Amino acid sequence: MKIVYVSYLHPSIAPGGAQQVAYEMFQASLKRGHDAYFIAALEANHDQIYGKPGAPIVPVQGEERQYFYFPQYYDFLHLSVGDWRSIQFFRELIERIKPDVIHFHHYHRVGVESIRAARIAAPDAVICFTFHEMMAICMADGQMVKKGSRDLCRSASPVSCNKCFPDLRPEFVTLRAARLKAALGECDVFVFPSEFIAERYVEWGLPQEKCVVIPNGQTNLGTTFDRSQHSRQVNRFGFFGQFIDNKGVDVIFDALLLLGREQRLPAQGIVVEINGGNKHYASDAYLDRINQQVEELRKSQFGRITVRENGAYGRDQLAERMASVDWVIVPSTWWEIFGLVVSEAWMFGRPVIASAIAGLKERVIPQKNGFTFLPRDGRSLAGLMSNLVGNEQQWIATNRSIEQPWSEDEMLDAHLSLWKEFSPTVYDRRHSQAVAV
Repeated sequence: MKIVYVSYLHPSIAPGGAQQVAYEMFQASLKRGHDAYFIAALEANHDQIYGKPGAPIVPVQGEERQYFYFPQYYDFLHLSVGDWRSIQFFRELIERIKPDVIHFHHYHRVGVESIRAARIAAPDAVICFTFHEMMAICMADGQMVKKGSRDLCRSASPVSCNKCFPDLRPEFVTLRAARLKAALGECDVFVFPSEFIAERYVEWGLPQEKCVVIPNGQTNLGTTFDRSQHSRQVNRFGFFGQFIDNKGVDVIFDALLLLGREQRLPAQGIVVEINGGNKHYASDAYLDRINQQVEELRKSQFGRITVRENGAYGRDQLAERMASVDWVIVPSTWWEIFGLVVSEAWMFGRPVIASAIAGLKERVIPQKNGFTFLPRDGRSLAGLMSNLVGNEQQWIATNRSIEQPWSEDEMLDAHLSLWKEFSPTVYDRRHSQAVAV
């Protein structure tokens, strides 16, 4: 089968869940003998390093079947590439490849016009779209978190969106949604990694009969790792991910401060390993809050609290860093869609302590593969941490009941079956076009 994968960013340039999943599907396809290609839309500032003057699409240096896509103009609010020359280059590349399947993993920087261009270039191909966020629904970075108050938003509407964007009339929100739904209408099937995000998009207006849930899979990096290893005190907690506003590092510090102030620190002490980069994407207000929390911890001298900030990490460092923790905390403060870090923790037999929200709530089953706490609630997390430190029996029981997460091959198999199932839709379209002619 000839497959084109289209992604926002490339994992070799910027780590992230969506591009990692797309790239692993691409690699799995090649490994299985499929004729696969990978197109990654990059940011404007990447052009100087990885691009060529005036070229919207260039081959990735040193790699075969991989391309960088540099739209010359992009409108974030409309998810639109307004430069038709860039769209033409994209369409011509698809025409040359002649794929059986075109699998989009994003529209950000790719532009929703690229979906229509792909349909024109390959009218008989199955077009599949996987959603990793809610940008089409929510103009606030697809987070469904209200600007200003930072409260969780439970539904998008012209009136509620106007409160976050008072300079945009409610009619704009309606017209934007209609335009995006029309562009997405070119797709044959929509894939979602969790029931939560599938339900959100069906509520927004995507046809339910086109929507399928397939969990994200990834390469198992823990095949030689001793999944049963742990400290005797089981008092080592780790955060893994991006050090940005919605990932909840501040909730961990809230929990530590509460335990210290209320003199509830366990005798074994608590060690927290912060593993994460991309701080430059965090807001100044968020970083100020973190710095204030760290300063209070330092000045209070509670004792028995050790916090280490280890910075960003590559996938080749994951085993080493997972070996230094007993529990992995996923304290997301937004509607986390899936949480690849949960899969990574389970690869290495680490029980997960997660916010009971969205995709995390679906995946983490208390006392089976982890534990959950109230979202954004440092006190709820503090209680869990206090109860789990020293509870080696609970750690062993949870560790033994953790199932391996989906692999990239299982994810690919599910998609291959899906694409074959939706092929009749393509054949019906081809037939109707022939009759119309």
